[in-house]
Amino acid sequence: MNTHEDHFDVVVAGGGIAGTMAAIAAASEGARTLLVERYAALGGMATLGLVQPITMWGIRNQYVIGGRGRKLLESLNELGPNSATPMSCYGPTCDAERLKRLLESTALDAGVKLLYHSWVASVEKEKDVLTGLRVLSKAGSHTFRGRVFVDATGDADVAAAAGVPYEEDSQGITLMFIVSGINRERCPSREEVMKIWNEHKIGYRELAFFWHPRPDTAYVNVTEVEGLNGLDPWALTEATIECRRQAWQTLEVFQAHVAGFENAYIEQTAPALGVRETRRIIGRYVLSENDILSGADFPDAIARASCPVDVHGAKHGGRGDYTVLKKSYGIPYRSITTDAIRNLLVTGRPISADHAAHSSLRRMAPGFALGEAAGTAAVLALPHGDATSLPASELRHALVKHGAIVMPEK
Repeated sequence: MNTHEDHFDVVVAGGGIAGTMAAIAAASEGARTLLVERYAALGGMATLGLVQPITMWGIRNQYVIGGRGRKLLESLNELGPNSATPMSCYGPTCDAERLKRLLESTALDAGVKLLYHSWVASVEKEKDVLTGLRVLSKAGSHTFRGRVFVDATGDADVAAAAGVPYEEDSQGITLMFIVSGINRERCPSREEVMKIWNEHKIGYRELAFFWHPRPDTAYVNVTEVEGLNGLDPWALTEATIECRRQAWQTLEVFQAHVAGFENAYIEQTAPALGVRETRRIIGRYVLSENDILSGADFPDAIARASCPVDVHGAKHGGRGDYTVLKKSYGIPYRSITTDAIRNLLVTGRPISADHAAHSSLRRMAPGFALGEAAGTAAVLALPHGDATSLPASELRHALVKHGAIVMPEK
C-alpha cells in the first residue's frame, strides 16, 4: 500500500459521525491522527445512509448536546440555500452531499490523515495494549501503528478482534431513500398522507418521511426487515434486496394515491444499509434501560442524550418499542472504555449499554458527542497510553471548553 507514514498518535477506525468527530477532535488537539474508512465519504448513516434528520439534540427546548458537532451543523445551514434546515433541539435535516463535503473539509483542515476504501481486517496487540491495526484494500494489507486507538466502526470490529467481551442483538434493518419531483403545494397534510399509507402500506413499518432542504424532495424512512444478523454478508444482501423492493413499491403507492407525487421518482437509494444494532461491548460500566428512563447522571458523564427508547421491529403495529424520555441522561466515560484493552476507546452505537439503552444512544446526535469525547480522551491518554486511568474530570473540563454539555438540564 502506498502511504506516506504508518505510525500515528491516534488511529480511528470508521468514518461515520462518531469516528469523524473523534478524528477531528484528536487532530485539532495536535495529535497525528489517521482515520480509516471503508467507503468513499465521511458521515456514515448521515450521508451514505441518507438518515435524516439528525436527531435529537435536546429535550423540553433545552439543548443537552453541544460541542464541535453542533457548531458544525450550525455552519452547514449558513453555507447557502438547500444545505440544511435550521438547527434546533430536534435536529436539522441536511443535504447529504453538502454534509459529506463539510465533514471532509473540516477533517482535512484539522490535520486528519484520511484513508478511504479500506477495511479493518485484524489487530496486533501485546497483552492488554493494541499496537497495530491491519487494514485491507485493493493494494493488499497494511498495518498502521498507533499509541491510542478509537473503534468507531459501528459494529465494534476492532474491539471484537482485540478480544474485548461483547453482546450481540439486532433490530429492524432499513434502506433509506430520497424521493424527488414532488409538487409540494399539492400534497395533502401529513395526517392525510399517514392515513393513505395505512390503507396501502408496504411491510409493517409506520411511515416516516422528512422534507429535504430542497422543496421538491423528501427523505423516506419506511423500508424494514427484522430478524437478520447485521454481521452476516448474506443476511445484509437479503436485507438490501428486500428493502430496495419495498422502496420501489412505496413509490408506486405514493404515485397512485398521494396528490403531488404523480411525477415523483426515486433520486437515490442509500449506498449504505441502515443496520441499527449488532455488537455492544461490555465495558467498565453497562448503561442500562433503567439509567436512561430515570435520567441517571454520573460523575464521569462525558456526554448526554435524550433520544427515546426506540427498538425497531414489527411489534405494536410496526412501531416497535418506543418510549419518550422525560429528561436527559448522562453517558459515563466508563461505557466507552474497557479493562480488556487499555489504549482503546469505543464510540458510537456499540458502546457499553444494554439493548434498550443502546436503542436511544445509537442515534446520530449522541454520536457527535460520543465521538468528540473519544477523540479528546485519546489525546489526553497519549502521555501514558492508558485510557482507563484518565481522570474523567480532566476529560470533562476539556470537552466543556469546546462547548460540550455534560451537566443535566435545569
